[in-house]
Amino acid sequence: MNNSINHKFHHISRAEYQELLAVSRGDAVADYIIDNVSILDLINGGEISGPIVIKGRYIAGVGAEYTDAPALQRIDARGATAVPGFIDAHLHIESSMMTPVTFETATLPRGLTTVICDPHEIVNVMGEAGFAWFARCAEQARQNQYLQVSSCVPALEGCDVNGASFTLEQMLAWRDHPQVTGLAEMMDYPGVISGQNALLDKLDAFRHLTLDGHCPGLGGKELNAYITAGIENCHESYQLEEGRRKLQLGMSLMIREGSAARNLNALAPLINEFKQPAMHALYR
Repeated sequence: MNNSINHKFHHISRAEYQELLAVSRGDAVADYIIDNVSILDLINGGEISGPIVIKGRYIAGVGAEYTDAPALQRIDARGATAVPGFIDAHLHIESSMMTPVTFETATLPRGLTTVICDPHEIVNVMGEAGFAWFARCAEQARQNQYLQVSSCVPALEGCDVNGASFTLEQMLAWRDHPQVTGLAEMMDYPGVISGQNALLDKLDAFRHLTLDGHCPGLGGKELNAYITAGIENCHESYQLEEGRRKLQLGMSLMIREGSAARNLNALAPLINEFKQPAMHALYR
């Protein structure tokens, strides 16, 4: 939690930081205060009573101690519950048949503030040019649109017929891009398990970032080998025991419920069974 806060404030100016601290202390006027509101506590469960105090781009404080704090504008939430911005941790925007800009227009007003995108569908067609176009769109977005560098173009060597390649050399050119957060889903899990050097080279090159996985139905020694390679998560789990075993071995598990896949009913019992940060849920 503290690391996340420190990373966020890394981009704030000292003057802005001082203004924010003054509002938090009650020594300066807030821009907005939202009254009659509860805040959903996703870390500890339950709700926190407001108000919510806002200065510039940041929340300066939360709680009853700000009931009489000064503000340029007060907003009556009328008993509503405030939730953090939604994050979709694995997404192919191309699957929506929309551009990143159009997708933002459709989803940001509905609370989806951050998306982690693997543009491998457009990269399979256009190669690095497709990734570059997607990155330019993400740079201009108001929505937090982050990219994972597509790891499998094609998805499975010798199986797919695609329009382009995306070599490790090309991938490395994007590794330090400010919108890039890691290596996208490693779909060729048979190749990883068998120790194919070309795939291990990709994992090694991005090992300091997030390594996304894709291993539907995998179990036993093969699942252990896939995780041993450094894969951190999987969004392709459909059976309760499958999801449980992945969590037991240290994987983060993504639960999907939407147009692309529906596995909430099968995996929901794990939410209460594994009360730890490794448990993640996606809803589409």
